[in-house]
Amino acid sequence: MAEPLCGTYYPSIGSKGRMAFPNKLRDILGPEFFIVPGKGGKYLSVYSPEEYDIFMGKLNTITGIQGEAARRYYIAKSDKQTSDKQGRIFIKDYLREYAEITDEVVVIGASYKAEIWSKANWEEYNNSISMADIDAALADLVL
Repeated sequence: MAEPLCGTYYPSIGSKGRMAFPNKLRDILGPEFFIVPGKGGKYLSVYSPEEYDIFMGKLNTITGIQGEAARRYYIAKSDKQTSDKQGRIFIKDYLREYAEITDEVVVIGASYKAEIWSKANWEEYNNSISMADIDAALADLVL
């Protein structure tokens, strides 16, 4: 894995889906990256080509009709992006609809991927997690 993606950013997004993708994250992801629906939440995952290949490899291990459906869903919903000279990307309508992105967005680094959230969904998610939950999750780790 390359350098981990971290931090929280509040870029602007236009009504037509163009947004400035944070330089620090773009520098780590590289010139091209993939945007896909997030797993288990109303957000978008952003993968470098290498991490996208790992993600696709994991999808290919799922057998049967469910595996086929998951592969079709994620491959059809994946969007390969390259930022323009101003560092802007375009988030397609179907991805903005999935993540309920309308105006304010939050972009976070999440280790091996970045995530794009609507500000409202990010705040709702953060309000649903307590420090007690986090402490319990970390209880057996030596940090």
